[in-house]
Amino acid sequence: MLRWSVAREWALRFLLIVISVLFALSLAEVAAWMFFPISDGRDNITLDGRPIKDWFEPGSVYRQVSNEYDAVTTITDKGHRVPGTDGNPDVIFVGDSFTYGFGLRDDETFVSIYCQTLRLECVNLGKPGSGTWQQIERLRQFITQWSWKPKEVKLFFFGMSGSFSAGNDFVDNYNTYMRQHGGHVGAGEAGEFQKHTVTFSGGVIEQLIELQAYILDKSMLVRLAKFYWGPFLKSVVVADPGEERFAVALMATKEYLAQLDELSRQKGFDYTIYLIVPVQDIIRGTYGETLAMLNQVSPKAVISTAHLFTDSPQSYYYAYDGHLNPSGSRRVAEFLISRELSLDK
Repeated sequence: MLRWSVAREWALRFLLIVISVLFALSLAEVAAWMFFPISDGRDNITLDGRPIKDWFEPGSVYRQVSNEYDAVTTITDKGHRVPGTDGNPDVIFVGDSFTYGFGLRDDETFVSIYCQTLRLECVNLGKPGSGTWQQIERLRQFITQWSWKPKEVKLFFFGMSGSFSAGNDFVDNYNTYMRQHGGHVGAGEAGEFQKHTVTFSGGVIEQLIELQAYILDKSMLVRLAKFYWGPFLKSVVVADPGEERFAVALMATKEYLAQLDELSRQKGFDYTIYLIVPVQDIIRGTYGETLAMLNQVSPKAVISTAHLFTDSPQSYYYAYDGHLNPSGSRRVAEFLISRELSLDK
């Protein structure tokens, strides 16, 4: 009887603690919604504040607005973000939202800073949400349509080998490859890469990341946590890619980069591949592994930008949004400029 009485007492204490914590969290949630409201995500609006849907409409000017920025964005009459040219471009920049300049004004993107400083005719073909295959096809389309003969193409690969969450070019390439092959990869096709990858550790974290949009929609406390501690949280909550999937991602990346190499020979331009990694790859100290993985499948040596941010990673990325902030973008631009000047000597 005594043991039962003690057990019941501890069970009641535990229940009271749980109820107290839930009550406190509920009060904190209400207070957050009332006094510290933070909107989730980013809106595209016209200069006078009306929402827009087609944000690549040629000749348009709009604003990217979020908790962290209000960035005026200009799309050229050819349908890509500035800078652009009426003649033949010296350099074409290709990549995803980091190249495009999510959260950055026109004059803050590393593309604009680089081109204005060096007085070059440039084109920014960065497209948010795209993977390597889409980027190469976009490059091919614009070169063909406008009969461009660029001297150089700079491709910016955004990725992390140790994570399989959205926005990662490895993930985008995996998804594209699976769509192109009807969701099937033959036995042994990706075998040459599997020995270089990690063992799949489960999908709980990945499922949690996929639920992120739902959680952020419902909880203001979670939004506040992401707003103030986003980089740290991202470095802790990492979705292991799994050996099989990452092997396919590497195989796909190799195939798509080979297409860039072939296009460069067909059109007569030189090209350089740069790596931009997410902030969590820098915080975790794993960015070297990402570079090594990408170099395994790249036709030429990839140039990493990770070292530019190791002194204070959180200072160069938007905490909530995850993209490079103006300081981070300028660092990339200055690196590209110094590299260009050193090559000219």
